[in-house]
Amino acid sequence: MDTRNLSRRMMTSPRSPRLLPHRSCSTPGCGNQVEHGSRCAACAQRVQSVFDSHRGSPSQRGYDDAHRRLRLLCFKRDDWTCVDCGWQPQCLRECRAIGIEDPPTEIILDELRRAKLRNQQHLHGEHEQRIDERPDLRLSLDNYRTRCNVCHAAKTMRELLRRGEANSIAVASGEIEG
Repeated sequence: MDTRNLSRRMMTSPRSPRLLPHRSCSTPGCGNQVEHGSRCAACAQRVQSVFDSHRGSPSQRGYDDAHRRLRLLCFKRDDWTCVDCGWQPQCLRECRAIGIEDPPTEIILDELRRAKLRNQQHLHGEHEQRIDERPDLRLSLDNYRTRCNVCHAAKTMRELLRRGEANSIAVASGEIEG
């Protein structure tokens, strides 16, 4: 490795933050360099594909038209706001900040779709009681809450830990391959 290049990358200046050297991908035998996270993009995508293949399709997991309608009712009931941290979509915050009426539902949903595709903060509709434990509550609005993806992931992790599903946690985080 060229040490001049490394030292130049690690130098700090008043204008730019300190840059850290790239690391090797944590997947055994890969060797690709990683700037963020622990895996290179190809390995992360492969691990995610393995995880997704074990989950089943959205319709197999109960996310049908009735569920989509319930999700929208929940978002509106909760005022498009995460019940845990209070996060709201940007278009909604901006309209409310300047005192104009909320944007149309389709505009808010479009922003949420784009944010999800870009791996940015977005909203989830989430069952309070798991539908595999209480299938009778699958379409109950009283059992449904609006959470941002950050709070949703934290709640899911807490539930997995509470149930002792360590293998599910490792697969979800990409530590092992299903």
